[in-house]
Amino acid sequence: MTAFMVLVCLSFLLCLVVGMKEEDTVSGFLADDRSLSAVRNGLALFGTHLTVTALLIPVGTVALGGYDGMVFAMNTVAALVIVLLLAEPLRNTKAVTLAGILEERVPGASVRLAASAITLLVCIPLIIVQLTVAGDATAYLLGLDSVGAAQVCTLMIGLLIVSFAAFGGMRGTSVIEAGKALLCFAAFVGAAFLVLARFDWSIGALLDAAAQGSGMNDEYHTPNHLYGDTTSGTWERVSVSLALALGSGVLPPVLMRIGASRSSRSARRSTRHALVAFTLLSIAMIVLGLGSAALVGGRAIVADDPQGTSALFLLFGEIAGGREGAAATVLACALFVTTLGAVAGLTLAAAASLSHVLHARTQSHRSASPDREVRVIRLVLMALGVLCVALAVVFHSWSILFFASWAATVAASAILPALLYALLWRGLTRRGLLWTLYGSAACCCVLQFFGPTVSGSPLAFFPDHDFAWFPLENVAVVTVPLGFSFGWIVSRLDRPTSRRNRRSPQDSQILAGR
Repeated sequence: MTAFMVLVCLSFLLCLVVGMKEEDTVSGFLADDRSLSAVRNGLALFGTHLTVTALLIPVGTVALGGYDGMVFAMNTVAALVIVLLLAEPLRNTKAVTLAGILEERVPGASVRLAASAITLLVCIPLIIVQLTVAGDATAYLLGLDSVGAAQVCTLMIGLLIVSFAAFGGMRGTSVIEAGKALLCFAAFVGAAFLVLARFDWSIGALLDAAAQGSGMNDEYHTPNHLYGDTTSGTWERVSVSLALALGSGVLPPVLMRIGASRSSRSARRSTRHALVAFTLLSIAMIVLGLGSAALVGGRAIVADDPQGTSALFLLFGEIAGGREGAAATVLACALFVTTLGAVAGLTLAAAASLSHVLHARTQSHRSASPDREVRVIRLVLMALGVLCVALAVVFHSWSILFFASWAATVAASAILPALLYALLWRGLTRRGLLWTLYGSAACCCVLQFFGPTVSGSPLAFFPDHDFAWFPLENVAVVTVPLGFSFGWIVSRLDRPTSRRNRRSPQDSQILAGR
């Protein structure tokens, strides 16, 4: 407990030292003056991909799903492959927000507004999920089992992180993301070594013990366990894989991280470093999932949490002394800095996008100094952060993990097609881009709302109601093709827009180093 509180205080102190400047600029606050080396930004990019749900859910999925869980755990690696392919074109736009990137290709207020709306649709649900899961995890590790205690933990952690993001900006976030990457890598890889040591470093023995402990025996190592071998189950697996592989790599904080690189070449090298580190970490999480099934047991995990998110806590308790052991303290510290970096990055991305719209609306009436622009971004960030903290507290006892699926699906269905078309296709029109953004997001909203994650099942958002008619929990298998189709068909039917590139006002100022 003492070590955990020391880490909290040191993190906030580090934020004040690194982030605050007497005369901050938009470029410094949102992109760290594009001064990060490939190694530093690679570490920070690796940390950006580490969220609380990305650490907890794969371990539980492997423990309860076996083969299917291992496949899903490795699907997230494909997201960084997407980033690797897009890193240089993204950095060449010299923009840091989704709105700025798209405006480089298709200028206009309508594009700016649509991109900002999509950014908020992705970031706000993810912030709520991160804060809620972090509050539950902190309360669990502190030995507090009541809902009220978890809500208090969520509130305190959330307000602390919002303050951190408002003071530190990209500078403070970069330091925390890099530190988070090192801490989580060391903690998870070290725990994986402890698990392997229990089985005399024999992968075969670990696999056999996991199969026995899960209660599925040989079926543990065969596909089709999580969703069954029906047609609906097959489409569900494809849909989840699409959301993880295509959506996780184009989240708004990732785009900002690429924009903070020194050059396009540095951006590509940073992504390559992050890809190697994340691949190794994913392998470690698979080992931990197998260890959870072998040492804790599938029945014990389901009894504690049917969704398996507590599998990692139970495993740490099994191998190193329960909630009060040193391993539990390390895990608590790792989860705190993970939440700190993830929520700070998401809130910063959302605030930058919204302030982009507000600044564009006001700059024609009066000139704004760089200091004033940074103050506006900070105010927007704090307002958004407080709103998200309040929502996380309100929704704390609800089943909200579908928010994470929703955010990844919107990113895969709207952001990825828009980026690919804007960066690589000259035939894109403004109307085609707007249909890609709004059309795919609307499809995600309708199908998700009328799916089993919102109603019709015990783990749904509204478990006592049933108005679901769409059979799949994850809708990416439908919405991703629609997102690409909307942009291509409408652009083909529409008259071509001007091919003259024009940089958005805010990104021009960022480039100029205001």
